[in-house]
Amino acid sequence: MKILKKLAVMSLLAVLLPALSGCVLAVGAAAGGTAVYLLKDKGYEVQAPVKKK
Repeated sequence: MKILKKLAVMSLLAVLLPALSGCVLAVGAAAGGTAVYLLKDKGYEVQAPVKKK
């Protein structure tokens, strides 16, 4: 019975961990967007490192 329980937990982790990686990316994007918004509110401007002439 213990082996079956371990197998169930391992398979749950194998399914949930890839799904949570998307959540981590969404949280990171939201934090970056918030930081840019707050910095722009204080007078900073966002510029691309490569400029087109």
